[in-house]
Amino acid sequence: MTLNKNALEAFRDHTKLQKNFELSMKVLSWAHLNFELQFLLSKGKEKLSKKTHKQLQEVGYEGKSIQDLEEKEYKKLFEKESFFSSSQTGKRIAAFALQINGLNQDQFKEIEESISNAYNDIKEPHQENKLLEQSYQHTLDTLCVFKL
Repeated sequence: MTLNKNALEAFRDHTKLQKNFELSMKVLSWAHLNFELQFLLSKGKEKLSKKTHKQLQEVGYEGKSIQDLEEKEYKKLFEKESFFSSSQTGKRIAAFALQINGLNQDQFKEIEESISNAYNDIKEPHQENKLLEQSYQHTLDTLCVFKL
């Protein structure tokens, strides 16, 4: 009987690790996508690919085509509380993480690590980007509200 209990416990541990890994990968992918789009768009709209337009839809952007925006409209995308502002990007990433994790406190460290990895992956080759840094901080600040 002990062998069966040990096997069952090992299976549960393995299943928990698998779920933790899947959660971390989903959060990493979502954070990476949002940080990357924000970074690309903050550099200008001239060279956006079809892939980028598809990714905009994936993150929920439903506004006018980026290419069709006047310069003034384009700049507004990054202003306070606009779709690609640091606060909205941070909230979008945190909301996704909370949606798939719930308030499971055991997972918050993995979520924060996944978000940090995504941020560092985008930031590293491009060095400083104030908007990206602010979005990262807003994401962590939003998550802290739910962390016990």
